[in-house]
Amino acid sequence: MSNLFEQVLKANIYIQPLQFSLAITTNFINIRVLGSRVLRSSSCTHYFLAYAVFNTIYTCLICPTLFLNGFFIDWSHGRIGCKIQSSILFLIPFLANLMLILASFDRYCSSSRSRRVHAKSTIRTARTNIISGTILSSIYMSPMLIIYKWNESNHKCIPQKHLLTSIYIFSQVFLYYIVAPFVMFLFGLSTINNIRRQSIRALPLTSSMRRRRTEGQLARMLILQIVVHLMFVLPYGVVYCMISIDPLTQTTTIDAVRNAFITWQQCDYFVSFFLYIFSGSVYRRELLRILTFKKPRNLSTQSFSRTRKDTFRDTSLITTTTLSVNETVNNIFV
Repeated sequence: MSNLFEQVLKANIYIQPLQFSLAITTNFINIRVLGSRVLRSSSCTHYFLAYAVFNTIYTCLICPTLFLNGFFIDWSHGRIGCKIQSSILFLIPFLANLMLILASFDRYCSSSRSRRVHAKSTIRTARTNIISGTILSSIYMSPMLIIYKWNESNHKCIPQKHLLTSIYIFSQVFLYYIVAPFVMFLFGLSTINNIRRQSIRALPLTSSMRRRRTEGQLARMLILQIVVHLMFVLPYGVVYCMISIDPLTQTTTIDAVRNAFITWQQCDYFVSFFLYIFSGSVYRRELLRILTFKKPRNLSTQSFSRTRKDTFRDTSLITTTTLSVNETVNNIFV
C-alpha cells in the first residue's frame, strides 16, 4: 500500500463526518423549504425535492463507506459486497444527475411561448417523469451487477475486461459526463432566451427593474448549478474513465487519486443549499419564514392587498395631477 493511499484513507476519518453532517443538514433543509406550500406548487420544485432525496441516500451510503475505509474496513470485499456497492453507488449519482436534467427541461417548458410545450410543465408530468426516470435508470444500471467482479488475486473489485463491458461503461461516461452537462447548459440558455423574449413583449405592463432582477436570479442559478456540478464531477469522471477502459491502471496511486476525487465530488451533494440561498430570493424568504416560525400568508389576500395599494397610489397620483392642472388653468385665467 502506497503512502499516498494511506494518507487519503486517514484523511477521510476526519473529512467524512464533516461532509456527512453538511450533506444531511443542508438536504433536509432543502426538503423542508422546497416542500413548503409556496414552492411545491411549481413542477420544477418536485425535481429539486427528488434531487435532495437522492443526495441524502447517497450520502448515507458513501460517507460511512469511506469512513470505514480509513480503518481499513471495506464492506465491498467479497462477491456480493462488490456487486452491491458497484451498482448502488453508481446508480444514485446517475439518478441525481437525471433530476437536474429534468429540472432544466421543466424550466425550458415553463418559459416557452408555445402552449404545447408549456403544457408539459405540470406537477403530474413531473411526478411521472421522476418515477419513470428512476425505473428506467435502474434498468440501465443493472448490468453493473454482472460487470464488476471480485478479484481474489489482488483483492480488488474491478470490472471484467470484455468488449461489451467497455462499450457499456463508455456509454455511462458519455451520458453522465458529456451529454448531461451539455443538455443542462442547452436548456439553461434556451430558458434565459425565452424569458428575455417574454420580457421584451411585456415591457409596457411590468417594471423593467423587477424583470431584470428576475432574469439575473434565474441566469445565476442556472449557470452556478452547471459550473459547480462540472467542477465537482469531472475530475472523478476522468479517473473513472481511465480505470474502466484499462483495469490494469488501477494501481494503489490511482486508487488514492480516485478516493480523493470521490471526496471532492461529494461536495456537489450539499453545495446546492448555498446556491439556492445566493441565487434565489424566493428560497431565502421561505427559509427565513420557516426559521422564524411564521405562518404562510394567504396569497390571494396578499394579491388583493397589493392591488388595493396600487389602486390607491394610482388614484392619488391622478387626483394630484388633476388638482395641479386645475390650479395652473385658474392661474392663467386670473
